[in-house]
Amino acid sequence: MQHTIKSLLTLVALCSMANSAQALTRYQSGFENAEWLLSGDIFSCSLTHPVPNYGEGHFIKDAGEPMKFVLKPENEKMGPGNVYIISQAPNWAPGSIPETLDVLPYPGYGLTVEVGGKVAERMLTSLDKGRHPIVAGTAWESSRETIEISLSNINFAPAYNEFRRCLSGLLPVNYDQIARSAVLFANRGVDLSTRIKSRLDLIALYVSSDQTVEYIYIDGHTDSLGSRRDNRELSKLRAEVVTAYLLEKGVPADKIISRYHGERYPAIDNRTSSGRERNRRVTIRLEKFEE
Repeated sequence: MQHTIKSLLTLVALCSMANSAQALTRYQSGFENAEWLLSGDIFSCSLTHPVPNYGEGHFIKDAGEPMKFVLKPENEKMGPGNVYIISQAPNWAPGSIPETLDVLPYPGYGLTVEVGGKVAERMLTSLDKGRHPIVAGTAWESSRETIEISLSNINFAPAYNEFRRCLSGLLPVNYDQIARSAVLFANRGVDLSTRIKSRLDLIALYVSSDQTVEYIYIDGHTDSLGSRRDNRELSKLRAEVVTAYLLEKGVPADKIISRYHGERYPAIDNRTSSGRERNRRVTIRLEKFEE
């Protein structure tokens, strides 16, 4: 039922665009020049489709981030208004109804069209099934003209297989997600919980994979309960246990700078139990080479 409603909405949208437009301009590659180009590493995978006389479409998956599709025009061909992302039936299946995957506002001015998450994944699935995802909108020069940018499935399958292999090798996190971490300890505790170890495992994996990480700053902290001397020693033990775990996981010792501060730098007020809980911590900060 839901699929039928979406199909009807697609037909209504297409009919509305067709009725309001006097002309249709379609940009697409032909059998002789359809390309899908793969680039990638453990940090990002990209599958690029050049669209002659228009620009490029990119399926991009960065480590730790959702899939996204980005359509980059070479100049101002599509004007402001709604943009429709449509899964069109292949020529050999004329009875199949097109499906609207998304509708989004577009300001024009030669900007990119970007969709993410499930919509981008459904566009890939559509191509894999032999369908043609289309980005449709109003022409820049005239609101009476419709622009369609079609992604060809010709030569898609082998490139998509390589793309999926690239995806399987991506790191689970990216630098922005791992550069700043805080792990919390129990009251007066120094033991590493399973949750702390899982976070430290990710940090160790990332550091071993990204040679541009120069230093890892490890800072031990406590809440305000207890004497300053005891708290300083406790923060030292916490920093040391985190350091020891990272060394055990293969992080080079010359990258680690370990410090301890006792109760001196609270993250939040110590007057509440929840505040003290957040202050019983070790922070881990990654720093890259300056470019």
